[in-house]
Amino acid sequence: MDKMKKRDEISEEFKWDLTLLVQNEKDYDKKCQEVKDYLVKIVALKGNLFTSAKNLLDYCELSNKMDKLLTDLYVWANLYKYQDLNNSEANRYALSIEELYNEVITKTAFVRVEILKENREKLEKLMVEEPTLKKYLFSFEKIFKEKDHILSEKEEIIISKLTRSYGKEEDTYEILNDAENSLGTVEIDKKEVKITQSNFISLLKNKDSEVRKKVFKTYYDFYEKHKNTFASLYSTNVLEDNSIADIRHFENSLKMALNQENIEEVVYENLLKAVHQNMNLNFDFQKLRKKIFGLEEYHIYDNYLEFEGENEEKYDIKKCQEILKKALAPLKNNYLEKLEYMFKSKYIDYYPNIGKRSGAFQWNRYVCLNHLDTYDSLTTMAHELGHALNTLYTEEKQPFQYQNNPIFLAEIASTLNEVLLTEYLYQKAEDKNKKIKILVDFLARVNATIYRQTMFAEFEYLMHKSESEGISLTEEFMSTEYLKLVNKYFSNDVIIEPEIRFEWMRIPHFYSSFYVYKYAIGLICALIFAKRILNKEENAVEDYLDFLASGSANYPLDILNKANIDLTDDNVFEEAFSLIKKKVEELKEVIENE
Repeated sequence: MDKMKKRDEISEEFKWDLTLLVQNEKDYDKKCQEVKDYLVKIVALKGNLFTSAKNLLDYCELSNKMDKLLTDLYVWANLYKYQDLNNSEANRYALSIEELYNEVITKTAFVRVEILKENREKLEKLMVEEPTLKKYLFSFEKIFKEKDHILSEKEEIIISKLTRSYGKEEDTYEILNDAENSLGTVEIDKKEVKITQSNFISLLKNKDSEVRKKVFKTYYDFYEKHKNTFASLYSTNVLEDNSIADIRHFENSLKMALNQENIEEVVYENLLKAVHQNMNLNFDFQKLRKKIFGLEEYHIYDNYLEFEGENEEKYDIKKCQEILKKALAPLKNNYLEKLEYMFKSKYIDYYPNIGKRSGAFQWNRYVCLNHLDTYDSLTTMAHELGHALNTLYTEEKQPFQYQNNPIFLAEIASTLNEVLLTEYLYQKAEDKNKKIKILVDFLARVNATIYRQTMFAEFEYLMHKSESEGISLTEEFMSTEYLKLVNKYFSNDVIIEPEIRFEWMRIPHFYSSFYVYKYAIGLICALIFAKRILNKEENAVEDYLDFLASGSANYPLDILNKANIDLTDDNVFEEAFSLIKKKVEELKEVIENE
């Protein structure tokens, strides 16, 4: 695909069919009206949700029907827009459904307030009168769980007014970091190249070490010039987190962040502990990278170099599909049948076209790819189809109210597919360079997802803890502590440029506090599942498929416990790291067998 095509030039075989959600404008208008009709009926119950079992059941079932319709409309409008961002009609639909969505949110805000005024005893009494309500019990329990941290009505009004200004530092950060930035230019092959946020990492993959060095130093010069502004923004974010946690009677801001998904703080602590105990594997990989890339000196700006073997294979759509069927065979027939269903369905949009949103993502059953017939395209397809099949299993087993896969668990299904794909390709590979490519790619993802994200998690944990202890979060303090962490997560074989102390300033996830650890946990759980499946342990596949079908019918830790993964036990983390160790040893063996 040398030349980007227009959307109408792409074969229908490789495009999704959005009419499976909404057939046409008339159908869209009809369904929007149905949403509004349901909304009117729900609003009519205001003040009377708990006056009878019938009223509460009516609300639950009306809400389900409305949310299902609204979700379909919202997904349809946005996918229609994403397939060609230049389509003005699609953009109008996206704006239209956003307005309807906001109307629903505003007019149903009373529901949560009324639920929080009640208690479990009242709910159980209504369930005796109307047993059908029991299927909604967990939805209510999650709201009741917040009661200990809800203040008086007057206090909540004050907080509500104050929080209009909370989070604005993230908006300012985005303006400074993404819009009003000047990241400089570097000369590459006698041409001036402007550094941007989108090309920075790709420029660090340049084979010329001098280019990598210039890009690195030029890029971080921007952050050094604005270091006090970035420090002010992030320190304000931390202060807000800690202040709100204190006001809402949480022991600390970490516990506040973990509370919604009922995650125990020990899970966060176990992650840090396990990564620290297995830092040698990360160091071993860094040493192997130095040898693979033939580096006399391994600088931190060399960390994004990618291994490319000779005569890189082409992975067209059909070839990828066949590979995935074989790679995912350990998950047995039921999974493979669903995989085949996706391939034969009209839920996947494969190729890029002019105006199409970049990258890859999954939304409900729909999968958006931008396939380029590369190895990365193959791994991306495996990843996104993992999400899609997670959705199929959840839809099959759970009622609509529990079909959302919680963020804490969502990445397990996608990354497990990548692990199984890596194992299959490695076992089939005969060429040395191909084996190195497969293992380096896998371990680079481990490095980026487990070690790097945990380093970020450790940094934000330290910043929040320091602020709560009265330490002033100056730029000098934050940059010094970040540099200490970088030195902790990189071996002595890696030369650490002083500019890396500013790296924390370029990480937008820090403004979604205590979020990044979920990426690391997701891959760790995927590795545990994969190890058990590949070793053909008893009930390993069954446990995993049951996990896929769990949706949000329980808290994440309870769902994992049912699959025999107890993240409150630090020993379980070693299952994941034993598989990482195996891959590091395989890479050593391949390199040494010249």
